Amino acid sequence: MLATISPPAGYGVAELQLDIDDTEHERRRAAGLGVATGHGFGGLDVLMALPHGLPVPLEALTDHQRAYVLRAPAGICTVTGGQVVRHVIRPCRVRLATVRAASASQLALDAADKFTTICARRVIITRPPSVHFPEKLLEFGSYGIGVCLQHPDGELETLVEPRPWRVKRHSAEDWWFAETAYGHFLAQQSPPASALSQAP
Repeated sequence: MLATISPPAGYGVAELQLDIDDTEHERRRAAGLGVATGHGFGGLDVLMALPHGLPVPLEALTDHQRAYVLRAPAGICTVTGGQVVRHVIRPCRVRLATVRAASASQLALDAADKFTTICARRVIITRPPSVHFPEKLLEFGSYGIGVCLQHPDGELETLVEPRPWRVKRHSAEDWWFAETAYGHFLAQQSPPASALSQAP
């Protein structure tokens, strides 16, 4: 499913379009698990080192990895018979960051540019282009940031298409951002309080 949220603190004012993994979302709900950001990047580094759904001998793990998986709740992984199986996967993908501004200013460009390593980006403006706008359009286009003009009736006119975003590499930082965005999504659901459990 698609959902729209505000970004985590530190990323300015924007709307994030999330593509929620419905299967993982339901699995976490059934397990009583919300976000999996316990221990920040460190815990996610451990999880990224484990293949999803395949058993790994505990003796093959480092002391740090073994300590983490032995404390993790069942929604994260299970340890049986001297082996650990990771269940958790990234709960969502951030598809698009949208910044709204009066015009295609440098501030709007900077706000959208914060999401360069995360997703596609666009700016929605409400003021029609000025005579100097073609140069600004080229600048936004060179950064891969789309520009749409919102007309008074609400219709959006695409002036610059956002550059499609492709995953270059998977990192714990990207997974952490997805978990944090997922936490914001959960907070918008009802009841919000019970959905925000964290892994150790």
